[in-house]
Amino acid sequence: MLAKHEHDLLAARGARLREVRRELLRQQPGIAQRWFQGPEGTDLFLWYDDRGGLVQIQLTFARRAVEWTEAAGVSTGRLVSFDPLRPLSDQARLVLDASADAQALEQAGAVLEEANVDPVTLALVRSRLGLAAAVMNAEVQP
Repeated sequence: MLAKHEHDLLAARGARLREVRRELLRQQPGIAQRWFQGPEGTDLFLWYDDRGGLVQIQLTFARRAVEWTEAAGVSTGRLVSFDPLRPLSDQARLVLDASADAQALEQAGAVLEEANVDPVTLALVRSRLGLAAAVMNAEVQP
């Protein structure tokens, strides 16, 4: 269960997400992308196939990541930062957890609780990440 101050901080970051203009995104044949950028590394990336179906989600916040793909389902991980002192051997990357981390999923629910994303997309993201019920029933400790 998240402490109230952590919940409120994550919810505020989600509320500040803004969609990046599509023409600024890297174009890939057969894939469309949406990117919602927020403060302090809070980002929501969505990838769609050429039929318009959602095929991948990545939500990042507080050096954590929650992902969903059609093939693998939900996973969580940690963002490992780029080290400028070792640019050839150390690149920013996502290190996946052995299994989905319940705390990361709870934190993701807080980020998405008041996310500045259109309601249909937000409902789909919550559903794919398994957060639809969790968001509605979230408990917050004072």
